[in-house]
Amino acid sequence: MILLHVIANQEKQAIEVADFLMEQKLILDAVILEKVTVRERLKKGVFETFQNTMVMGKTKALLFPQIDRKLRKKYPENMPLLYSVPIVDMNWEQANKLISETAKV
Repeated sequence: MILLHVIANQEKQAIEVADFLMEQKLILDAVILEKVTVRERLKKGVFETFQNTMVMGKTKALLFPQIDRKLRKKYPENMPLLYSVPIVDMNWEQANKLISETAKV
């Protein structure tokens, strides 16, 4: 199991991504964090700060490639940042819900 992180430039895109992934049963639920500050190194060592919106959703690790493909197809010009972190522990009730309510792999 993983916690999917999607970082979008705009809140509208983040909400769209969350709804899309839940409708496709690719994530169980979504947490949307507005005004996430991202500090990034640009060319020549210059740093810049951006305000983004983050979507987090619990899912199965085996669904990550499918999520990546679908989001790349949906957003060929403005693909949000996408990565995951492992979920090491989860109580059995939540784990069973995640397994039963997300897409079969």
